[in-house]
Amino acid sequence: MELSLIFGYILAIAVGLSMGIMGSGGSILTLPIFVYLFHLAPAQALDYSLFTISTISIIGSISHLQKKEIDLKMSLFFILPSFISVYMTKQYILPRIPDHFQIYEMMIHKDQIIMTLFAIIMIASALAMIKKRDDRHQIKTSRNNTALMISIGFLIGILTGLVGAGGGFIIVPALILLFGNTIKQATAASLFIIAINTAFGLLSNFKQLNQINWTILIIFTGITLIGLMIGIQLKTKLKSEKLKVGFGYFLGAIGLIIASIEINQFINL
Repeated sequence: MELSLIFGYILAIAVGLSMGIMGSGGSILTLPIFVYLFHLAPAQALDYSLFTISTISIIGSISHLQKKEIDLKMSLFFILPSFISVYMTKQYILPRIPDHFQIYEMMIHKDQIIMTLFAIIMIASALAMIKKRDDRHQIKTSRNNTALMISIGFLIGILTGLVGAGGGFIIVPALILLFGNTIKQATAASLFIIAINTAFGLLSNFKQLNQINWTILIIFTGITLIGLMIGIQLKTKLKSEKLKVGFGYFLGAIGLIIASIEINQFINL
């Protein structure tokens, strides 16, 4: 077995830990792992990522649903619009995006642009989470602001369709900063929203599932489940504020890594 594959399987633990502790970050890790370590094309890696994240998110949501820790009504305002944008992105937008863009004399691949934008959004979300906020001036947006929820849901669906991201790195900050959720409430809701969203994203591209190496995918997903169980147990022992800041630094670190990889490729064109 290649060293890169072994390292990829080891990082699968980190994927599960991230989803269990923070309700996010799994797709942020899985897509680069499948692309850079398993040497899959980004389009194929997207389906691998969707399968893994949907599986562990569904399993991770079960205990939260049993304990009634998830606001189902609010979650639906994220999920339903994301269904529409996931389907439209995968079926109509993604196939029509040119593989290459010419800027002056340089040819840039669409995956480089997508991943760079992905990294920028991650870093922006990270800064919002890390920044110390005065609770007296914290943004208080009504939980009934359906227009904002629907807009965020559409954005999450587009990200899921483009790069296999569940959108947790947007959902968690949005629930905390805009809707007043605690970090633990936000992570529980995020897991549930991601579970439904990524499962739909995978099924909307069912024609490509026969091209998947199921042995590799099932082993990888099985290892992430171990990390998920460990993460769920650890979350109960961590303080919310430290978890929020830690989540922000985690997002920022991964965003900077992805940005540096894509910028390096751009320089070497």
